[in-house]
Order: sequence, then C-alpha cells, then structure tokens
Amino acid sequence: MTSSDGSVRPGADPVRITLRPLGSAVPLGFFVFGTGMAVLGGIGLGWIPIPQVPQAGVLLLTFVAPLELIAAVFAFLSRDGLAGTGLGVFAGSWATVGVQYLVGRPGSTSVVLGLYLLTFAAVVLLLGVIATNGQLLLAVILFVAAVRTLLAGLYELPAATGLQTAAGTLSLAITVLAFYGAAALLLEDTAHRTVLPLGRRNQARTALDQPLAQQTEQLEQEAGVRRNL
Repeated sequence: MTSSDGSVRPGADPVRITLRPLGSAVPLGFFVFGTGMAVLGGIGLGWIPIPQVPQAGVLLLTFVAPLELIAAVFAFLSRDGLAGTGLGVFAGSWATVGVQYLVGRPGSTSVVLGLYLLTFAAVVLLLGVIATNGQLLLAVILFVAAVRTLLAGLYELPAATGLQTAAGTLSLAITVLAFYGAAALLLEDTAHRTVLPLGRRNQARTALDQPLAQQTEQLEQEAGVRRNL
C-alpha cells in the first residue's frame, strides 16, 4: 500500500486498481436524446396530431428511456460521472414524460407536470454549468435543453400561451446538436483524434491527448477508489 507521499509501506499488501476498457456510451446517449427531442418537437409544432400523443409516449418509454438508461450505466462504468448523471436524469425524465402522455388527456396541460419540468430545468442548467469546465458541446446542449424544458414547463401552467411552439422549435435544435455530438464522438473514437470540434477543455482534453500515465495521476482520488464517495 502506498503512503500519502506515494512511497510503498513496507510489509503492507499492495492495492491493485483494475481499469476495464469500455466503449464510450455517450454517442448512444446523444443519438437517443436527439431522437426523443425530435418527437417532442413534433408535438410542440403540431406535426403529431393530438390523438396520437399517447403513441409518442409509448415511443419515449420503449425506445428513448431504456437506451438512455443503458448509456448512463456504461458512462458510470467508464468513470464519467458527469455524463452518467446527465444521461441518468434524462432517462428518468423521458420515462416520466412518456407516462404523462399515456395517462393524461391528449392536448390538456398539467400543473404537476409543469412544476416537475421547471424543477428539472434547474437540474439541467446546473449540469450545463458544470460541463463548461471540460465539455463545451455538452454544455451548449444542456443549456439549450434547460431553456426548452423551462418553456415546456411554463406552457403546462395556467395562463401560459404560445410557449409550446417555442419549446418544439428548441427541441429540433437540440436534435441537430445531439446528432452532431454523437457523430463527432464516434469519429473521434474510430480515428483516435478529434475530427469535428467538440470543445474539449482541461481534463476532457487531457483524456484524449495525454498518455495513460498522466491520465491516471489522480486515480486515488476518484469515486470507487477513495474511501468515501
């Protein structure tokens, strides 16, 4: 076992930390996220007829939510807490909205759903602020998603008019950003270098450019290795 200065304590059993190579789950999460936003955009812009809104709820429950959850699990296994948290909370949100579309009356609004969306918008905004430290593209997507969620939440409240169209338009903009991010990350994985700009900074930049020894310098302080989370 190593002491605080990095030296090995005599007579102590060594501690071994095993890193498992996993494929990046973020492209999957981005593609699924963008697809879900396209569905919400179709509802907001009136492309999906009101009687078919429950079918949209089924799509969110059967396609978007479970795949987003899988991506979240693998993001955590890949030691990316920010991506895992973001994908995880969105997986829950997709399931929540999908159920609301199924149990609610198509075309009606819900104060309960509105308050939930307003609270969730604050969560997404906080995630976006944190993402600015290393992943600018992710931060932009989260900021736009926060504004879109805010508009959708306000639409659900009484006396709010004209906001559904704005929320639907932003949903489609998020779809484009998410698909771009997914494609850029996949190209980066296959080429082992940045092909399309992703706005990587700090540790996110180091993870791609620096050797493994430098990437694991602070491994002892990471969740799952240190004593407490």
